[in-house]
Amino acid sequence: MALRLLHFADLHLDRSFAGERLYGVGAQRRREDLRAALQRIVERAEEAQADLITCGGDLFEQDHVTRETASFVLQTLGAAGRPVLIAPGHADPAVPSSPYRYLRWPTNVTVAAHEDLRPYHHRDVQIWASGFMRAEVAEAPLRDFVRLEGGTHLLLLHASDMTQVPEGVTPHKPILPSQVEEAGFRHALLGHYHDARSSASVTYPGSPEPLGWSESGRHCTALVSLDDEGALTVRLDDVNARQFAQESIDITGMTSPEHVREAVMAIRGGKHLDGAVIRTTLVGERSRSLTLDPEALSKECSDGFAYLEVSDRSRVSHDLDAAAQEFTSRGEMVRKLVDHKPESRQDENTVGRALQLALDAFDE
Repeated sequence: MALRLLHFADLHLDRSFAGERLYGVGAQRRREDLRAALQRIVERAEEAQADLITCGGDLFEQDHVTRETASFVLQTLGAAGRPVLIAPGHADPAVPSSPYRYLRWPTNVTVAAHEDLRPYHHRDVQIWASGFMRAEVAEAPLRDFVRLEGGTHLLLLHASDMTQVPEGVTPHKPILPSQVEEAGFRHALLGHYHDARSSASVTYPGSPEPLGWSESGRHCTALVSLDDEGALTVRLDDVNARQFAQESIDITGMTSPEHVREAVMAIRGGKHLDGAVIRTTLVGERSRSLTLDPEALSKECSDGFAYLEVSDRSRVSHDLDAAAQEFTSRGEMVRKLVDHKPESRQDENTVGRALQLALDAFDE
């Protein structure tokens, strides 16, 4: 019965990345990263001598996928040298206009383009799969499933383990680990959650590449092995070449653009962010003489990053003593706020914040 399969999910080829405020060249390079990830997955299956590859859905994004990308998928999976079984997800449902339906797929690739669970045989193992035939599927796929007796059965779905729904994720095809076991499945190979996780009965490999700033978890393939005695093991192996990161740099006390530039460059080595997709925010207080150009900084400091976006949220520091000496409405406002006796630390902070905002308004 010995069987070894490589499972992946949620690649989201041709993602727009507009939701991450990535456009133009930046977004196109991320889409190229996704293509490269599919090639690495196929290469990893070869290195692991996997008997087959399974995909838990969202291989591409139906709303954006191009015919060129669909052809790339056919060519890449067709050259995998082993069977590939795909369970379409909510982002790549097998609707009539889907590449799953209008293209001729290689003979080694099978698409589970049906909503009911059906078995696919490989050696002595049955892999039960179903796919999304429309974008929204509310049904719980295991609710009325008749328990399987005898044999070894695996489940392949794009579905939501309702015991561990990530924050901000909309559940699709809800299941429970207890249902997986009660239905007679040895393990569920799933897609939908973008950070890798595995338990006794459920595995999510995560998206092969992070798809946004909030995806800080692991991004893996899952190597699933069944030995001759029927023992099952799952090994999660990181597969991503990129990471998304948001960093803040306090520029208080920095006196020149060179100091700021050095601080931006330092986050690459200091936090092991070589080749990362970075959004950096400058914070703190700066002198009035320090002029910053975030767009220029983004270009000047981009070496070593896959993408760098610098934004400035720092504040110009104000000389309150000098302002209080002015015989102007600005000076009178400062004197009144400085003379105010705060009753608590919170009150003191509020007055200080009001002073800064008021002086900022005078400067505009």
